[in-house]
Amino acid sequence: MATIVDKPSSTTTPTAPAPRRGRLALAGMALAAVAGVAGWQAPTAIAALTKPPYLGENADQVATKLACTGYTRSTKHDNAVYDYRDQGTCTLNGVVVTITTFDTVADGKTFDAVMSAVIPVLHPTWSGASYASGDGWNVADTRNLTPEIATEVVTRLGTGATHVIPAGASS
Repeated sequence: MATIVDKPSSTTTPTAPAPRRGRLALAGMALAAVAGVAGWQAPTAIAALTKPPYLGENADQVATKLACTGYTRSTKHDNAVYDYRDQGTCTLNGVVVTITTFDTVADGKTFDAVMSAVIPVLHPTWSGASYASGDGWNVADTRNLTPEIATEVVTRLGTGATHVIPAGASS
């Protein structure tokens, strides 16, 4: 039995397998592009998933959740001591409340600081009065700042806390 062995002749070139390095390089570039986009978008996606419920919302959204009646949007004051997104009033359990919303948590904290530091000096009769606030919102009884309304707001929204305005320097 004879074995036939093919020997490549000098006129024929063996066929080379498809270049794998090119495919690997292309796959590596595609993976890097996907990872780059994911890394660029990840903070935005995480922020959207962890955003407090009323941060960056208009005050009417809070009013709707509170189920208060007669919501009226207030005129925006550009010269306010604090920055806010939106503000309005409505009636909750027969009491008129002011709802203020904010675009950033820091803006809301500034508003809380004004309520705690400036209000006692300007309105010493409000010492001991209460209001409710959370990340992105503040709700206060427009006349008496009663703790009952502040507590009701926190209960209905399911977020935030009540705060008591401290005594001012003149008290």
